[in-house]
Amino acid sequence: MSTAETTANDTDVFISDKPDPEAGSVPPFVLPDLEDVDEEENISVAELSQTRDFSYSTTQPPYQVGPDQQTLQEYRLEQLESIERNESTSLWFPDSERSNGTLVTDAHVTILGTEEGTQTRLESKADDQEDNESELLLVPRDGTVYTHLDYSTRIPEGTCTTTNETRTCLNVTLLDQETDRTLEIGSQSWSGDPETPHQLDYADANASGATTLEVEATITSRLAVQETTYVREGTDWMLSNTTDNETLELSHTVQDEAPVVVTTNQELSIEQTIIESDDGIDRLILEFDGPETLHDRRLWSTATFEEGAGKIENIWGVYSQRQYETATQGHRPGDELPISPDQIESETTVPVLNAASSGVSTGNETLKQQPAPATQQETVPFPNTLEKQLVAQREDPTLEGEPTNLVNPPELASSNSFSFASEPAPHDEDVNLSSVEPRGQTTLTITNAEQPITEVRDIHGDPIPVSTQTVQERAAQLETEILNDTHTEFHLFVEDTGEALGNKTLWLHGAAQGQVTTDSDGTAVVERSDLYVRASFTGETDPAEEVYYSPVETQATFQPEAFNIYQLLMSFTGAFVSIIAFVILYIPFAYMRGANK
Repeated sequence: MSTAETTANDTDVFISDKPDPEAGSVPPFVLPDLEDVDEEENISVAELSQTRDFSYSTTQPPYQVGPDQQTLQEYRLEQLESIERNESTSLWFPDSERSNGTLVTDAHVTILGTEEGTQTRLESKADDQEDNESELLLVPRDGTVYTHLDYSTRIPEGTCTTTNETRTCLNVTLLDQETDRTLEIGSQSWSGDPETPHQLDYADANASGATTLEVEATITSRLAVQETTYVREGTDWMLSNTTDNETLELSHTVQDEAPVVVTTNQELSIEQTIIESDDGIDRLILEFDGPETLHDRRLWSTATFEEGAGKIENIWGVYSQRQYETATQGHRPGDELPISPDQIESETTVPVLNAASSGVSTGNETLKQQPAPATQQETVPFPNTLEKQLVAQREDPTLEGEPTNLVNPPELASSNSFSFASEPAPHDEDVNLSSVEPRGQTTLTITNAEQPITEVRDIHGDPIPVSTQTVQERAAQLETEILNDTHTEFHLFVEDTGEALGNKTLWLHGAAQGQVTTDSDGTAVVERSDLYVRASFTGETDPAEEVYYSPVETQATFQPEAFNIYQLLMSFTGAFVSIIAFVILYIPFAYMRGANK
């Protein structure tokens, strides 16, 4: 596989439609951008429009696709607008919910994604969480939803009725059709714009938790019914009168929905602690506090230092691939023609349209649609509409865009995190992207930072408020004193002044309990479960005193008991004695038994 060296900020392009026979499903090249692909591999822009898989950081989405190097939004709209339709055909997808009305058949409106939103497709880490968490669509407060609406129109056949020497025929003509679309997110709703029928724009969405995004489309058809009267003259029917009845208006509504979360309304609080020393900033501590499920926790993407001194990139990225490669097209065998009196030899009755079933009451008399002929179906190619999917690109955040003029650029000293999902995001077999189990951060410690963090943005580029406090560091000291064979005492205090640090948590290893809290004297008595008991103080900020007590760790070592060692040696001695007795007594006895046979 030929590759070009890339950096974390580059946009990687994966063209899966050009497989390398020697590399199996792995694409033959991975290059930074489309122009390099075009120059390096001599691929035409028409072929570039078939690109399948892009990956980029969530706050850097302006990659370009298609023969005209369009933005993703322009490209997706052009693909949707390229779908050709007419009154007698309908194009739908595997998950389209089709329905039939009085005049329309195979009607559906299908959500094809959002401009800024992304599917999660992450398997929940807990069995008791809702099943649809893995299918959540994460969207920003303001955005655009892309849909495809289609249906087939079957105009009712003309009918005639004969009474004595008079024949009356009714013919139906379709005057026009229009569609009205609406979008609902939770309890809020927005109307579509007829000038941009494939997209529904919304603003200021406000949903405090997981909710439903629903798209609804109403198809309104206007029909003209013409009544023609014929009288018999000999063996012929002669035109007597033609009357246009009132125009009929019929409607049919279809909808589609998806589970969705408006990420801007999710919970996440960020607190920055600036720890100062005599020389300036010693380190920064970022604390992220919020729920630990995708339903509720806002996903941060970047944290930027003041004065352009670099930024921190979180683990999140988005990749795009075709949502549908083919669709099903249904069409009726042939157009129905208006009926003439000569086509009907036997007397018929005029059927009446069931107005209640149409949902619209129009006119004095309406026509009842005849049973629809069987729909003919075929699989056809579908335009390359891209879908966005969330992915974890790395296990931990990284520092990006580091200034080259700094001798000691910032460093991520530590990162405490938790698991969001039990598995990485699933990929199509042709997707050549790395994906890891996604994790959420609780604490980030940054050293060598000359400037504080001034801006944090979420995966949709929206800002997340950051509260900042500045404190002075005080070195903490942790001492231990063994009290007896089973217990030891830990004492936590300020190194310079000897001030006791009470009500602080010590994390324990080798003890009967996992943690302990110091009393007002800064002491805690711990019972051992091993010969070594290690206690750790992870550091803590006291906002009232504007100080930060540094982390510290120590270990208490117990002496092994002589009785236990003697007993252990005796147990080993007893084992050897038993083996020797077995050899001396059992083997000769077994030999004698064999000799007597």
